[in-house]
Amino acid sequence: MVQLGPATKPAKGQFEGSVHEVDSFTELRFHSTEELLRFMGQRFDLAMASADKAREHNRSEQVPSRGKSRKGKQSSGDET
Repeated sequence: MVQLGPATKPAKGQFEGSVHEVDSFTELRFHSTEELLRFMGQRFDLAMASADKAREHNRSEQVPSRGKSRKGKQSSGDET
């Protein structure tokens, strides 16, 4: 969430306010567009790295399928 402050003057390229990343509760008070974009870029990079790590973890946990299960198809030897 980005909240622009009263000193923001877009026509002059002046931005100030605060930015909050809701998922991590991380926030920054910024005084320039550069500060805002740097924060957003860093948070994006961290989110992408976390997603990549989760995908890699999920791939390493997958067990290859051995075909259809034959569970419940065994004979008990007590057939009449």
